Amino acid sequence: MIRHRLGVLAMLVLVATTDKPPSAQTAKPDVYIQTNISAAKISQSDHRHIVDITLLASDFEEMFQRSGGERVGVDLSQPGALEREIGRFVQRRVTMHDANGTVCEGNVERAGEDPANDEAVLVELSFNCADQNVTYDATKLLSAEGPRAWQVVTIVRGGKTQQVMVNGESPPVVLSSAQ
Repeated sequence: MIRHRLGVLAMLVLVATTDKPPSAQTAKPDVYIQTNISAAKISQSDHRHIVDITLLASDFEEMFQRSGGERVGVDLSQPGALEREIGRFVQRRVTMHDANGTVCEGNVERAGEDPANDEAVLVELSFNCADQNVTYDATKLLSAEGPRAWQVVTIVRGGKTQQVMVNGESPPVVLSSAQ
């Protein structure tokens, strides 16, 4: 808590002494998050895709509270229940489709506080798709976050990296074009 307050104080001093806005927060190289901007990193191994989605915890908390009706009767005080519901929340709003439009089977691998950034939520999803030509669709997640929400999607394939910015109105990201 003290570290967070010192960080806020340092940012206020930075803003007061410069004309530039504070930069986005980074927990890991190439993972930048700030209010209304989340990150997704997609990597592939054969027909399995791993998607790490990182959101600012305050943004996630607002979305989670607005969707409370989805968790009627769920006791979030039980060990692991909150993390499980965080994963389910994101899983219901992020999909991958193969080239034929078939939804790929998805699973929540882990969810909860980002161990690299205590101000972030990290959800790792895995998708098993019939082929390697797939699309990533976070439209529902970004729409749930709000009209100003954006996501930086980093696609890692064969040692090459591509980044794309998407919002709730963007078409799904075609991963086969990231070669």
